[in-house]
Amino acid sequence: MSSNMTNVTERMTKQDERGLVSFMVTIIMMLVISLIVVGFTQVTNSNRREQLDRQLSQQAFYAAESGVNKAVSVMSAALAAGNPIKEQTTCKQGNYDPGTLGVGVEYTCILVNPIVSQIVTTANETSSKVIPINLVASNGTNFNTGNKLTLNFTWSAKTGGDPNPVLCSTRGDFTTTASNNCGYPLLRVDIMSTKNLPSISAAGLAGNTSSFFMQPVSSGLSTPSLPSFATKGYIVEAPCSSVTATCTGSVSFTGNAMTTLYYTRITTLYGDTERVVIDAVNSLSESAYFKDAQAQVDVTGRAQDVLRRVQVTVPLQQFDNSLIPQGAVHSTADVCKQFSISSASYTPGC
Repeated sequence: MSSNMTNVTERMTKQDERGLVSFMVTIIMMLVISLIVVGFTQVTNSNRREQLDRQLSQQAFYAAESGVNKAVSVMSAALAAGNPIKEQTTCKQGNYDPGTLGVGVEYTCILVNPIVSQIVTTANETSSKVIPINLVASNGTNFNTGNKLTLNFTWSAKTGGDPNPVLCSTRGDFTTTASNNCGYPLLRVDIMSTKNLPSISAAGLAGNTSSFFMQPVSSGLSTPSLPSFATKGYIVEAPCSSVTATCTGSVSFTGNAMTTLYYTRITTLYGDTERVVIDAVNSLSESAYFKDAQAQVDVTGRAQDVLRRVQVTVPLQQFDNSLIPQGAVHSTADVCKQFSISSASYTPGC
């Protein structure tokens, strides 16, 4: 009898242990499944939030671009009306009002600086860039040019070009395009003065324009000569550096010659360049600023809780080749310029 009771007790104990084990296994499986479900939920929510953030970021970027276009429109209208471009240094000034583009989408702040320390542009062989040179101090007042003012033109190497300046020819040695191995284009700079210029006529352009051919040379050469504005055609040595992959050519003006408005046209030979930087300094090593040429625009766009900030430099005046052509004659065929002349006759060379 006691033996049977013992067996029954052992069987019940084993069954209780098996039940406890099953219960623990079930609890563990439920915990694992719960963790998996929570993990998938978090991943799904994270992906959904990332996708929403990307969408909102794109909307905020477009809102900031709209603010840039609004600022450019306001500045262009001011120039067309002959009014000065208004500076805006804080978001609440009101010269360039923020705008709402949709529910929760707007550009919240526009900052505009119409006076820049340098001009940044591009240059190529097929078209020209015309830029006004109106120099002022940092606060917009007249700039003290001293007894000499120097304009520096710094441009980058050609895309895919070897930046080693040793490959460039010596000053005045112009090779053919096919045999030119220099990794930098030659920069042509035409500068026209508007002083005492009643109108843009052929005679007026010829008498008030100087041309400078800034030729890339090895960086080991001496400081380039600085021609005066009276020079009509001058080859300027432009030392290049393989470290910065840039060349710099300089033109100087004596006295107060730069107190008037100038226009400079930039083109290239032997290839294009993606970046040209123009800056100016007087004989006292003081930097000049450029007015009414380019403006720095800083706009913040918002889409719900996402912000995007866009900072750009925009041109304030646009000139194309139809308004200011690169030459008097344009032809898709060869044009012969070779001729001979004597005291009695003129004979074309073609």
